[in-house]
Amino acid sequence: MSRAKSSTSSGISTQQIVWAAIAWAVISLMFYLFLSAPTEVIPAIKPEDCENVVKDFTFRPNWYRFGTYIFQTVAIAASGLLCLRNWRSPKILNGRTVWLGLGLGIISWGIGNLIFGYLDFQYQSGLIEGGAKGAKDLVSTFPSIADVFFTATYVFLSWGMAMSVIGRRLNLYPKQWAIVGAVGFVGIAMASYVTFGVGGGLDLGTGKILNIIYALGDIWLLIVATILLLAFWGGKAAQSWRLLGSAGISMFLSDLWFNYSINVSDACKPYQSGEPTEFFWILAFLLWGMAAALEFDLSSKPTARSRRN
Repeated sequence: MSRAKSSTSSGISTQQIVWAAIAWAVISLMFYLFLSAPTEVIPAIKPEDCENVVKDFTFRPNWYRFGTYIFQTVAIAASGLLCLRNWRSPKILNGRTVWLGLGLGIISWGIGNLIFGYLDFQYQSGLIEGGAKGAKDLVSTFPSIADVFFTATYVFLSWGMAMSVIGRRLNLYPKQWAIVGAVGFVGIAMASYVTFGVGGGLDLGTGKILNIIYALGDIWLLIVATILLLAFWGGKAAQSWRLLGSAGISMFLSDLWFNYSINVSDACKPYQSGEPTEFFWILAFLLWGMAAALEFDLSSKPTARSRRN
């Protein structure tokens, strides 16, 4: 991975892209681990649907939350562009639809995340301004217009990840298929618990339907990710596909915790963004971007192109 040295059209080498992604991941992780604790206290608030006044409400400061969205947005923009570059490049002889699906999914997630961030700041500002008198007409962060883009994300990502295995010769042994089945079963069990156990049963409101859609998308990403890791374990030519698999698992973990956090929150204890587990979103996007860069590098080599012809 570190020996990839081919340059992009802008003069940035694959090695520089990979090291930049690793550095961004490390800095992001440190930011979340050391600065995520709620430190600002409001004497009293009364959320819109809460009957009681919540005293000494502790929340994460705005500068920290701004920082989390910056870390996420940079990773999303860079990775999305790298994936779309692969789709447009004639050097990528096989699997260009994979990168189209991933690129569109990542960009769609980024748009939804910016909308969610705006609503998140509006909600908390209204909550603080209302104080003990009570906040009224607060914006909704979930469900919201942002979920249109998040839903599109799962459609595109599921399509892109599916294209990464469809049509390929996956010579998995029975034991490996058993591992895929076991991982899928565990994923279904965890997603079902978070969606229905923690989420309050089978009340099919808009939020619950969205949680089900997201859970199904996450399970699919987890299964495809497991197949990719087992099928392409070993060899430099398969590095990009292993990174795709790792990104799918990272996305599953972050989404699962987000759905859990949403489901355990209530009117008197609203959800707060900036959880350390959000780092896995950043990691997923960085892994997709690194995979795109490595695949572009491999496809740019004459020997790689001749093998694929």
